[in-house]
Amino acid sequence: MKRLLLLALVTPLLGGCIWNRAKVNDAEVAARAAAIVPGKTHAEELPKLMGTVPSSVIPLKDGRTVYAFSYGDAKTEGFTLLLFTLSKTNSAFSAVYVFTDMKGVVRHVEASPAPETAWETWPFGE
Repeated sequence: MKRLLLLALVTPLLGGCIWNRAKVNDAEVAARAAAIVPGKTHAEELPKLMGTVPSSVIPLKDGRTVYAFSYGDAKTEGFTLLLFTLSKTNSAFSAVYVFTDMKGVVRHVEASPAPETAWETWPFGE
């Protein structure tokens, strides 16, 4: 019985592999920005069109507002041996920025494509 208990306590210390993925929204956020029509779309419509609420709302001094919709991906991989862990995280994030006037009408949209993040099995580079 003591050997079984010792084995149960020591086994988690022997090690294993680590894979973790963290996503912020999805990359389709940039594609959904095409549905925003400057001069016609209002700020109240943005969450429905974008499929999410803005990550940030930035009021500007002149009464305009910028709505930021962030998206991206982070991937972590590594391994643990006894109490020693090696890991690497690749992350790439981007955003869609929507500029509205004082009345809440969209005037300008800036969107960048989502960068690709790769899974890497070796934590020391490529």
